Order: sequence, then structure tokens, then C-alpha cells
Amino acid sequence: MRLIRTTAVAVGLLGTVMLGGVRAEAAAPCSLLSPDKVAAVLGVPEVKTPGGTNRCVWTPKKYAPGSKSVTLQLMDEKGFAAQKARLDVVAVTGVGDAAVQSTKIPVLTVKKGNSYFSLSVSGLPVDEAKAAEKSLAQQVVLGL
Repeated sequence: MRLIRTTAVAVGLLGTVMLGGVRAEAAAPCSLLSPDKVAAVLGVPEVKTPGGTNRCVWTPKKYAPGSKSVTLQLMDEKGFAAQKARLDVVAVTGVGDAAVQSTKIPVLTVKKGNSYFSLSVSGLPVDEAKAAEKSLAQQVVLGL
């Protein structure tokens, strides 16, 4: 019984160390943006989110077809490298250590230290969505 318990603890610690290095400084994604700031960007009075381990999606509390949303997805270095290597991205300055934004469907992908995330705003005109993504990403970087 003691061997099983010791093995379980060792496996748990190893998994935490291995996975922890991917997003060592990142907190729970829903804690990185305040609901008030997200609601302001979307132009709605209140937002809700079910939360998640690696992703958070904020939507208006009162849903309507075609509603706006903000999605924050934590990722690892490989995910960031894959986004950066795409042909449809441009570099974005003023956010984290490095950032790229896809040009077809606006998604901003950011590296800050050992933390990586993507942020997308849907339901707004493209230029507004890009500006909102950058503004929100700057706030996320402050929380890392």
C-alpha cells in the first residue's frame, strides 16, 4: 500500500513539473481578465463564463443570435511557434515579448516570458476586434 501511495505521489509531482513548465507563470485563464473589462469591450452590461482549465469564453449574460464573445486560450511554446509560422500572420508590437495576429480571422497570439496565450474577439467589425484583442492582451500580460 505504501509503495502505491509513494508511486502515485511521484507520478503526480513529475506530471506537475513537466506540465508546469509549459505555463509556469500563467494563472487560471478566467482570472486574467475582469468581467467588467470584457463587458466594456463587447459593449454589453454583463458577461458570463463557464470557466475552464486552459480556456475561458466570455459571452453576454443575455444571449442573442450572433452575440459577441471573447475567448482566451492558454497554450504552450509549440502552439505559439505554430501560430507564428503561419503564412497569414503579421507581427504585433506593444504586447508581451512577441505577438502575431492572423489576418483572415483576427486572433492575437502572445508570448510573455514562459507564458503563451491566444485571444480572440468575435461579433465586432474586424478593425474593432483587432483593437479590442490588443487592449485585452495587454491587460492579460500584466496579470502573468
